[in-house]
Amino acid sequence: MVRAAFRLVNAVSRPSSELASPSDRRYCEAPFRLRRRCEIVTNPQARRPVLFVLPTLGGGAARVVITLLRHLDRTRFEPHLVVFYTFYGFWFRSEVPEDVVMHVLDAKRARNAMPKLVRILWQVRPAVVVATQGYVNFLLLLARPLLPACALVIREVIGERYMEHNRYRDLLYRWYLRMVRGADRIVTQTAAVAERLSAEIAPRPGQVECIHNPVDAERLAAAAACAPSPFTRRGPHVLAMGRLTHQKGFDLLLEALARVRAAGVPARLTIVGVGELEADLAARAAALGLADAVDLVGFQEHPERFFAHADVFALSSRYEGMPNVALEALACGLPVVAFDCPHGVREIVRDGVNGRLLPTEDVGALTAALLDLLRDRATLARLRAAAAGSIRSFTAPVVSARWNAIFAELTGS
Repeated sequence: MVRAAFRLVNAVSRPSSELASPSDRRYCEAPFRLRRRCEIVTNPQARRPVLFVLPTLGGGAARVVITLLRHLDRTRFEPHLVVFYTFYGFWFRSEVPEDVVMHVLDAKRARNAMPKLVRILWQVRPAVVVATQGYVNFLLLLARPLLPACALVIREVIGERYMEHNRYRDLLYRWYLRMVRGADRIVTQTAAVAERLSAEIAPRPGQVECIHNPVDAERLAAAAACAPSPFTRRGPHVLAMGRLTHQKGFDLLLEALARVRAAGVPARLTIVGVGELEADLAARAAALGLADAVDLVGFQEHPERFFAHADVFALSSRYEGMPNVALEALACGLPVVAFDCPHGVREIVRDGVNGRLLPTEDVGALTAALLDLLRDRATLARLRAAAAGSIRSFTAPVVSARWNAIFAELTGS
């Protein structure tokens, strides 16, 4: 982090041609002229640029940002999106609205992207910058003395969990907490994180605000209603989705599936996602005698067809921020069986209303809940009927209205 800060100091005096490829300059420079920047500053009716920063266009954070971009108030704000790299996880490019000005940095790591990002911020002069994910937040907070005047909104998810593989995690997190006080607004996904963060940093009144992740429920439900089934074999079908990492707990889900099948229910499991544990999970499934009952189908551009035709969604995570996949499943009418892990799950899944909420990492409880629902079709139908209506407060128009209100307050528009 310190080395990255020094690189930034050196970078701001370098010409932009050294920092951006021709394609970068086409993205970053062509739409902006001095006259237009002056108009934005002096004309109160001009749209204010709001710039979101993402490492890539894959994963839950990208889904959230794309949804917010779709619903950003175009009468007041001009949408911009910075993406650090494209070599991995650039899956949702087609979902970005056409009018969003996108700046692709083609960096290999986040810290290598910062000099280019600083240049773009000086070119765009956004009224608001929105950062999401811990290490991106950290780098932008470090770079803030080098940035043009703008409001900085930090979207805080799960704190030090983003640094769990760093041997200096505790030191870095304490440093981060000192720096995050400098953000103009800190938006948390869950009430639990808002309370914890407020206790840790003693924020200014109104600085920390809880806004849940948005789900484009109408869009998903419409797509699910006409989606063909992706399943070619008989069920019942259990669906799981996410990065194939230790965090997501798919190893625990495999154990539960083995017990469900041993109890006489011929359930099949489909896991949508990619990650470093793919080979390990395939090997574990084979060791449990599940090779023919588990399908690892990788990334799927249209997951709504899986939501529409599965019987139950299983969320086996050891920890979460705010699991978008649970919201998407419920939006498509699919009940969710989930571990009550920190944080956010209990703010989505209501036990006995739209799914089942279970003790974290309790494979026995997960097995029992799956067996109950897969055997009791009446209960499953009742949960399915209540699923979509249970997440109205998470729908994109409701959540986006709160974000637009924040942008209006910060820009005085």
